[in-house]
Amino acid sequence: MKFAVRSALVAGVLSIAVLPNAFAEDKAEDAVKYREALMEVVGGHTQSFFALLQGKVSHPEDLAWHADSLAEASKRVKGAFVQNTAGSGAKTEAKDGIWAAGSEFTKLAGDFETAAANLSAAVKSKDQAAIGAAAKALGGACKGCHDKFKED
Repeated sequence: MKFAVRSALVAGVLSIAVLPNAFAEDKAEDAVKYREALMEVVGGHTQSFFALLQGKVSHPEDLAWHADSLAEASKRVKGAFVQNTAGSGAKTEAKDGIWAAGSEFTKLAGDFETAAANLSAAVKSKDQAAIGAAAKALGGACKGCHDKFKED
């Protein structure tokens, strides 16, 4: 019992000691890798969702999971692009203009978040027309941001 309490105490003290490092600015390369990994998650769920919606694959039970996962991932996009990595030498597909865009990027990322949440709700409703409209809106939200801020 003493060992368990002592171990928990040591772990707590160590976690507090390292906590400030958790909020330090990331290395540019790591920030870019994180953003890219997040966007790969978004892309994977989007591609899978549309493959299901178009009947290219038959796992209809996964439609809601992909829609919900997109809604969750969309909440993280704004935060993933907080750190300006322009001029850092880190290889990225984000155009340098994204950092100067400020509220424009925030709005477009918010549009994506809203579209993903609406898609998730539409899938839950099982209304095919609503799902189609929400899927189209999601595609438009992705395109709007990519056209403006992603290198080809």
